[in-house]
Amino acid sequence: MKRRTVPGRLAVTLAAALVSAASAEPVGGYHVEYSGYSHGFLVLKLTGALSLTANEYDIQVAFQTAGVAGLVTHADSDSHAKGRFAGGQAQPSLFEASGHMRGTARVTRIVYAEGDPVVQALTPPVEQERSPVPAAQTRHTIDTLSAAALLIHQVGGAAQCDGSVSTYDGRRLATQDAHTAGQEMLAHSGRSIFAGQALRCEVTGHQLAGFIRGESQADLKRPRHGTVWLANMLQGGPPVPVRVSFDHRLLGQVTLYLTALTPSG
Repeated sequence: MKRRTVPGRLAVTLAAALVSAASAEPVGGYHVEYSGYSHGFLVLKLTGALSLTANEYDIQVAFQTAGVAGLVTHADSDSHAKGRFAGGQAQPSLFEASGHMRGTARVTRIVYAEGDPVVQALTPPVEQERSPVPAAQTRHTIDTLSAAALLIHQVGGAAQCDGSVSTYDGRRLATQDAHTAGQEMLAHSGRSIFAGQALRCEVTGHQLAGFIRGESQADLKRPRHGTVWLANMLQGGPPVPVRVSFDHRLLGQVTLYLTALTPSG
């Protein structure tokens, strides 16, 4: 992923690389399922679907709280993005999401005009919970799922994840930097279907704007760190995130383990 100079938003994104370099960019797709654990307890269930062609992408991610976290609070989200690749960058055409968070139903729909996000729907209005992000700061940003598709597309050919991305989801603006940390052997685990060598990528995100009212901006601005491991599990297909670890403000350190993989496309 090439470095962007525009301001941006924290990309809760997939950042990693293939175990071995590929001579061509990956084409194809898959459905994946994950279970997320924190402090040894199940807290999340997540599913995803990705479809890549040489020039286009379509990606969906859905999650909901589970286990101990599901007993304490309910949160769920279903999001979708699509667009095309051009000049080594993602050019989204649509981002939409719906779900529930903090007891409130949420809907987001963003389309893109000449590369800039245009918010068509946002429930609840951002002003009810956050300081609005100035429109000038959102220019040329991409959504979080498009950032994920871009990284997978890029590392499928380059076998590295070094770079920076800017994203905006209608509420938050931030930047995320990733760097390749080398290959690592993941041991067998009863929580995952994958064991073996994967490329490790370290990710650091910084929120820049769209802060929740009444909460500490110092805490919200604090860098958030994560790690993603990807492996080439499908011949000729896109790399698969086999494990993801990230710092969640409420749940603490969460690790997602791959529990199912089905090729598609």
